[in-house]
Amino acid sequence: MKRREFSLSLGAAAVLTACGGGGGGSSDGGTPSPAPGAAPTPGSGPAPAPGGSSGPTGPAPVAMQFAIGTNLASMELGDALRFGPSTLPNVNFAVPRQQDVDYLKANGFGKSRLPIRWEMLQPILHDAKPSAETLSKIGVSGPGEFHPGYAAFITQVLDAHAKAGTKCIIDVHNYCRYTDFVYQANGDVKGLTKPNSVAQAFTTDSSQVQFRIMALAPGATLTIDNYVDFMSRIAKKWKDHPGLGGYGMMNEPNAMPKPGDTLGNDPNLPPIYNGQDLTIWPTFAAAAVKAIRAIDADTLIYLGGNNFSDAWGLGTENPGWPLNAEKIVYEVHCYLDATNSGQGANWNIQVGSNFSVGVNDKAPIDEMTGAKRLQQALDFALPRKMAIALTETGMPADDAHWQASWTNMIQLAKKNNVEVYSWAGGSHWQHRGQHVTHIPTWYQNKPAQSQQAGAMMAVAESWKASIFDAGPGWARTDAGAPAPVTITVYARGALQQSVTITVSSDNGGTFNKTTLIIPAGANGSDSFTFTPKANAVTTLTYSSNSAPNLPPPRKVYSLTDPVAYSATTRADGTSNLPDAAMALLAKYAAAKWDMADGYTDPLYGAPCAVGQELRAVSDSGFGSSAGNEMEMVNWFNTGPGMGLFVTPKMAMVGTRKAADLTNADYRVQVFGLWCRKRFAVPLTSSTTFTADPTPIEVVPYGLNDPQFAIAAISVPSADASGVIFQASAADYGHLAALELKAGKPQARWVDPAGTETVVPALTALTPGTPTTVALLSTGSTQTLRVGAAATSKAVTLPSAQFDQLLLGSGFNYDFPQQSFGGYLVAAVTGKGTPTSAEMGVIESYLLLGTH
Repeated sequence: MKRREFSLSLGAAAVLTACGGGGGGSSDGGTPSPAPGAAPTPGSGPAPAPGGSSGPTGPAPVAMQFAIGTNLASMELGDALRFGPSTLPNVNFAVPRQQDVDYLKANGFGKSRLPIRWEMLQPILHDAKPSAETLSKIGVSGPGEFHPGYAAFITQVLDAHAKAGTKCIIDVHNYCRYTDFVYQANGDVKGLTKPNSVAQAFTTDSSQVQFRIMALAPGATLTIDNYVDFMSRIAKKWKDHPGLGGYGMMNEPNAMPKPGDTLGNDPNLPPIYNGQDLTIWPTFAAAAVKAIRAIDADTLIYLGGNNFSDAWGLGTENPGWPLNAEKIVYEVHCYLDATNSGQGANWNIQVGSNFSVGVNDKAPIDEMTGAKRLQQALDFALPRKMAIALTETGMPADDAHWQASWTNMIQLAKKNNVEVYSWAGGSHWQHRGQHVTHIPTWYQNKPAQSQQAGAMMAVAESWKASIFDAGPGWARTDAGAPAPVTITVYARGALQQSVTITVSSDNGGTFNKTTLIIPAGANGSDSFTFTPKANAVTTLTYSSNSAPNLPPPRKVYSLTDPVAYSATTRADGTSNLPDAAMALLAKYAAAKWDMADGYTDPLYGAPCAVGQELRAVSDSGFGSSAGNEMEMVNWFNTGPGMGLFVTPKMAMVGTRKAADLTNADYRVQVFGLWCRKRFAVPLTSSTTFTADPTPIEVVPYGLNDPQFAIAAISVPSADASGVIFQASAADYGHLAALELKAGKPQARWVDPAGTETVVPALTALTPGTPTTVALLSTGSTQTLRVGAAATSKAVTLPSAQFDQLLLGSGFNYDFPQQSFGGYLVAAVTGKGTPTSAEMGVIESYLLLGTH
């Protein structure tokens, strides 16, 4: 999902007053993101659609109740739709799993909104005249017919809701636009190709793609008949499905054509706001509502409005609202930041923008901004007995002020029986790790609910929470003296009552306090400081009579010389190597993923046994912090029709559990584990608001930072090739990676210009023999280690950010990269350059493998 971008360098904030939008606020149907424009005025085109205030003979009021839900986003994706292979399940979009829906239900989310793409469901409009060859390649029997694979995905999601006892709205996420092929006189499409069994057909010829938009003028490229046909087919197909919760008529109509025009905007130019015909969408909507009601008299219809369905424009930008029709719910969108886009993450920068669209273009946002925006929709709707649903909204997680603003808005919705749907749930790489997200992470062997979801749960009084902790484990100054560490203990979800937690030490040291109180409500936390004894390993343990799911014991290290300590033994004769290695991981704040910690699912998982799917591994090192959990998960939907990708399974390498990334079936590709984050981009005067600094949810290092990564692996053959570990940028090609090439390990760095720095090993790995491979970079010197053998190359790497870490797979330019095809036992990565001796201790520990 692309987002609209607004320039913060504009001198007059007033130009932003007409611009709303949010989670889905851009034309994914091929039209570029709208730029700010002056407030729109109704056009002088055709008369408004039938409607008006509900009177004695009007439709009966819809009895709505406050409820919380989320947008199961990503089935609407596919930025290069029609031109390029951008419809591959689990890559370009994801289909929500049963586990996703069950987890939502268990946490109080009783309804979902499923954004879909018109073109992917109905790839040929009903009045097109394609040839038999075109029909065959696209995979439908005739014009207007639904794509069987994509329709089956929608049914799967509805089935999941029916099984969970919840409901799902089918949301047409198209902005009143449709991306189409250009048909030749004989019905063919030049360059049309069917890439594989699961992706939809596309053309290799960009001239064979056209952009259609709803219009009322003669020659309209997207007509009322087109839209009525499509919505009628949706109603006929799913009207009786027990999981269906409503028809979402159209996501965020915007930038419509002027009266008498058929082109809303040139795809290469900013959209036209001034003079747009605001009667177009109400007229189309009224016709489609009438058609649906002739088929289905009962299911709710969710009807968004012009100009991105902004809450404050409900009554002023939609001629003919409310429609004279039964069981209509008017959907509005409302975010919290200055531009109402949902993309402003830094509270101080947003306040400093000194405008708040839809409220006051000359006053900064505050903790009541969201509520003020929603109130304007209520002021129009309540006297007219119109039901309202807030179907897109979101809360950034980077500042406590956002939660206060978010809570105020949701409480207003609750008071007025407004449904609230967050952006964005489900699970897909483009949504994971984003600052406005509903997706839980995986940490300390359990799901960590998103902060956005926790705040919603508190207002809905869905009292479920888990407790986590995060903080440094290295407690020694460079001079060797013990140093204090601060540990944060925090809840994710919603606590009905405050909980008291006691922390204790098994090896002395001093606390600033030992009693912690996590307050009632959403996402509470408390912190303590601990100073250990000198040259000690200390275990901190939590206890409580009331707190749910306490964190595991935490170790703090003040060792003077971890390398020397690794050669010593404990009183019981066991080696101190594990504690020495963990002390070094603490020293470098490194994350550690051991497949012995593997679980079968990041939502409802159990410890993974041999032969089971491996889908979640927690960071058991020191790379995580509160709000930046370094999860490793595989969320791919491997259900019917998904094709091409399978998840790793658990195996044994000697006495060690390992991710099995081998693959005897070359029709599918094994995809490993993924930690998805985002860029931390400094704001400059020339960038857009989307560049707000984001201090959490980031990879701990960039391309030119000191960095290291170590993996313990075993290969089944001498010619294995592919990715073992990768730190990279999902949409780009720069990376740091451990790989195999024809059986030989290599460390590879690629800069943004595509220049490679490769440090290869001279010999291949011995099949069946576990070993460690490692990369180490100072930023100017790059090293590959295979066991204790090291090879280096001196290259100064440029600055470039990473936004993901992967184990057993890669992902570049929005596409998966081949796994190395072996067994992965454990891996670590962190910022810094450990000495050769320190690397040796960590490598030995990864091969030994005790916690």
